[in-house]
Amino acid sequence: MPLDNIIIIGGGISGVAAALSLKQQQRNVSIYELRDGPSTIGGALNLTPNALRYLDAWNVLPKLLPRGCSVRSFELFNMVDGTKTAEMSLGNVAKFGYEVMRILRKDLLDALLETLEEQGTSVEYGKAVSEIQEIDGGVRAVFRDGISVEGKLLLGCDGIHSRTRIGFVEPERRPIYTKIAVVLGLVDSNTLTSPIHFRDTAFNMSQNGSLIASYFNPDRRQIFLGALMQTEEEKDRDGWRVRGADQDRLREELKERFQDVKIPCLMEMVGNVKELSLYPVHKLTGGGKWSRGSVMLLGDAAHAMPPQGESVGYALEDVALFAELLKGCKDPSQLSQSFQRYEELRRPRIDAALKETEFRWAQGTRDVGWLQFKIQQWVMPWFLWLTRNKKEEDFASDVRKLVG
Repeated sequence: MPLDNIIIIGGGISGVAAALSLKQQQRNVSIYELRDGPSTIGGALNLTPNALRYLDAWNVLPKLLPRGCSVRSFELFNMVDGTKTAEMSLGNVAKFGYEVMRILRKDLLDALLETLEEQGTSVEYGKAVSEIQEIDGGVRAVFRDGISVEGKLLLGCDGIHSRTRIGFVEPERRPIYTKIAVVLGLVDSNTLTSPIHFRDTAFNMSQNGSLIASYFNPDRRQIFLGALMQTEEEKDRDGWRVRGADQDRLREELKERFQDVKIPCLMEMVGNVKELSLYPVHKLTGGGKWSRGSVMLLGDAAHAMPPQGESVGYALEDVALFAELLKGCKDPSQLSQSFQRYEELRRPRIDAALKETEFRWAQGTRDVGWLQFKIQQWVMPWFLWLTRNKKEEDFASDVRKLVG
């Protein structure tokens, strides 16, 4: 019995990427998304060289080049005194094979969806999962509209609030609020009168949180601005929605937090930023179950961690590795072996990434005193230097080569 009729829950970046990779193996794939249409959470994201390597293999990269911006270096600034404290070069194409790209999350998803539609497959929207059931020889997904589908394999690519994980794989593993929220917006660069202090992307640290500023489109006419701020938790999603809708309050909070910065263009950006969006940052604890029966979690559904510039890359690596292992899986009876091998190969990389992310996330996101801020300013350049070689190895790597 062939391993066909694969169900994918989640029509975001991970889910569509999984569909593209499996369709290259001539497998029958169906993809379902609970929202009524394409939707993303967040602004601009980094695509590392290894992420672009997989997107190229899935024929998506040509659609990204006219939409994204090359990032040749990452710069770290102290907003308190206006100095640059560190810089990491990212432009070694000869070594990595690809550049680093900054692009809007929406543009990446659009490119993935366009490629999928060219291959004759589209996402079914408005399909919220109510139940996942184990059946003889496979798995059944039941949706709230009463429709059910059956397959030999189900991939949960439905993000940190995954219904696949909470409703079936590991109900007790719930998202944890990090006490940090992100405020995002876009700025027209021609509205700025002060010199722009960075080349491509800058992480700007203060005692009251940090500002990420980055170009993200080829003509560099706009800048992505993201503020990382220690924020008390709202009671529920409605509370966050109401708070995020209060544009005046968000803008005033940004101005108050960063009023003493010594980099003039940043304060201009805060004043000129277009519509703001507020997102609470959640994470999952390390470890946890990734699979049960004929169901496997990929991306944030399995190992969501705070954003640090490579989260999408980890999700695409998940997809690339899992699809490569599935090439040797000819029927459902071999799934458990493929699942086991996938976790053996994948968990060490994810565990290491989580430890690094937790450390980096603690630097520059929380309100700190003068002494702790001074320590952070000393530690971060050394951390970037110490991890540079490992980062370059990761950029040049291809997880598909792990499969013997």
